[in-house]
Amino acid sequence: MTAAAPLFALLLTLSQAPAPAAVPTPGAAAAPAPGRVDVMVGIWVNQIHEVSLKENYFVADFYVWFRWKGEDIKPQNTFALVDGRIESKTEAVTRTLTDGENYAYVRVVARMTKFWDVRKFPLDNHQLSIIIEEEDSESDKLKYIVDTVNSGTEPRITVPGWVLAEKEEVGGLGTYRSNFGDITLPTGNASSYARATLTMTFNREGTNYMAKLFFGLWIAVAIAFLAFFIKPTDVDPRFGLGVGAIFAAIASEYIVTSSLPDTNIITLADWLHLVAFAFIFVSIAQSTWSLWLFQNGHEVRSKKMDKLFVMLLPLTYVITNVVLITKT
Repeated sequence: MTAAAPLFALLLTLSQAPAPAAVPTPGAAAAPAPGRVDVMVGIWVNQIHEVSLKENYFVADFYVWFRWKGEDIKPQNTFALVDGRIESKTEAVTRTLTDGENYAYVRVVARMTKFWDVRKFPLDNHQLSIIIEEEDSESDKLKYIVDTVNSGTEPRITVPGWVLAEKEEVGGLGTYRSNFGDITLPTGNASSYARATLTMTFNREGTNYMAKLFFGLWIAVAIAFLAFFIKPTDVDPRFGLGVGAIFAAIASEYIVTSSLPDTNIITLADWLHLVAFAFIFVSIAQSTWSLWLFQNGHEVRSKKMDKLFVMLLPLTYVITNVVLITKT
């Protein structure tokens, strides 16, 4: 009896030990928190109708749908767009699915505000986001579950000058640190609302657009370099080429900047124009120096300098452009 006492004590301890915690099954959806409704949300983009870099917006045509259980909410009526304005919306189509879930969808055409990053223009890539937010129930009452399987974009979607590279839909929260004037809540009270975001990445298609945009500028600089083949004493044609090139470069910059938003950012296009102005100025300055040498009895030095610049300046200009473009 004495020898069996330790064994009996061990068996008693094991019988009283807590059961190991259950290991969650990978990929299993978490149960909704008490008092909260989980709403499946999806977005399908039909087309991007308009993109305006100048006015900071794009217009999207898309479907948004909801699936949920319960009769206390109507998410198809209480969603809003973040950084956007709905221009038209169809009546919601609703029905009950075979598993008892509620289902509703609407078609929306919306104008979305987008502040473009144009530092690499005209080799710029952009992300266009459509953000759906619940505006009635806070996140402890309603949560969005993103329908990543069925969300996406129409294969035929096109944006002139860009190609669709990738798309991604994620969920999240929009948090506002304000009581919105409700004095029953403390100042700085934080409230959160469910969000679903579909982001589309568009990349510039090739270099054709850039070639069309800057062909006139490059020709203007090349015309300025032709002055080195004219005698310094032929003042009108020699200096006229450089002056004409300056005005052509200014016109090119005006056309390019007129399609971009007002910003203090120096874009790739700005750098290419600044470089063009600098090289045209150097060509005019060299013509002035060559004329001075020619008129003061240094004709040989004047000719040698013209021969040097006719090779050196165009080569340097091309290398500078290549470096700027490839490092963008």
